[in-house]
Amino acid sequence: MTTSQFSGTLHTKKKGELRELASALRISDAGTREELQQRIRKQLEDNRASLEYDPVFSGLFKRKKGVQPPSHEHSAASPASEPQEEISDTKPASPSPTRSTRRTLPPVCTPVPDAREVSMMLKNVPISSPEEETPSAPLVVTPLMERSVLFTSTPRSILRNIPKPSLELADTTFKTLQAGAKQHARVYLLASRSALSNSFHISLMTALFELLFVLYQVIPWNFLQIHIPRIVDTGDWQLTIPYPPLATFQSFVFWSVLLHWSIPTLIIPALLGSLISFHPANATSARVPRVLPLDPLTASISRLAAQYAYPYKALDATIKGIDVVGPQWRILNAAVGVAFAFAEAIFIAPSAFAESRARQRGGTPRRTVAVEE
Repeated sequence: MTTSQFSGTLHTKKKGELRELASALRISDAGTREELQQRIRKQLEDNRASLEYDPVFSGLFKRKKGVQPPSHEHSAASPASEPQEEISDTKPASPSPTRSTRRTLPPVCTPVPDAREVSMMLKNVPISSPEEETPSAPLVVTPLMERSVLFTSTPRSILRNIPKPSLELADTTFKTLQAGAKQHARVYLLASRSALSNSFHISLMTALFELLFVLYQVIPWNFLQIHIPRIVDTGDWQLTIPYPPLATFQSFVFWSVLLHWSIPTLIIPALLGSLISFHPANATSARVPRVLPLDPLTASISRLAAQYAYPYKALDATIKGIDVVGPQWRILNAAVGVAFAFAEAIFIAPSAFAESRARQRGGTPRRTVAVEE
């Protein structure tokens, strides 16, 4: 009898065994273990008629065969001992361990003597066990046992004792979350207000907007297209990322436009705002002056004057389109800065003046009056 070379199921084999089996079947042995299993299983199913009776591969089809029907000799047998032999004979033909081991036994009636013997054994059980003849103590029912019996008999009472979420607790939690959200929103609003209620910050923001507009107009932007595949087959997302070319930063026109924009917008206001200040803390009469690094009112006035008087028209003959923002928007942004600087100066003037007077009185030395002869 020829023994089969390959046997068993595919899911229990290792990758090396699967590769040997694939080589024997003359198919590709490349890929993962799951791919080899699928490829070998497909080859066996397609060539089942020729490989099932091949002694080399017949062991792979043993578990796919069904249970053989019982022979006529077993079905025709009448004694009571033959059904047990039939069951023992059919055990090797049972399904694979992965399936249910439950089987349907043939309808064989139990002989009357066996039933009589079982009934006699049941009747004689108390007689054959002498240990149970000793009288047992009467069972005393304790309150703990009554409580346990009550729980086992009525398990729904346990569910009734579980506290349900009350509407008052949910309402209190919602109000707490709402109050916390309002508090955080108030904190963020006050922080934003304190940051924006500053004339220097407002002038800086207008200058930043102008700078972004100049960069957008002057730089010849290039665009990078990135395709992002979607999960659903409805097309691809397209992400566009702009980036400036490197040749722009080597251009003389680019740096000339930025220089002529920054002179009236940043350089002149910063210079004059640091040199000129009418703030009471910087008064010459103060003994201990608190020098401010930059006077926003002087800087905004200087910016407005510089934007109006800067010779953009004369420079336009040399560099075409040097005034990127335009006179209207340049003067408007400078005027907005001047207005907010005046509002800030009017608001803080009384307190600043009182503080400077107090410091002046505290730092002034006592004078001695000379007696005239």
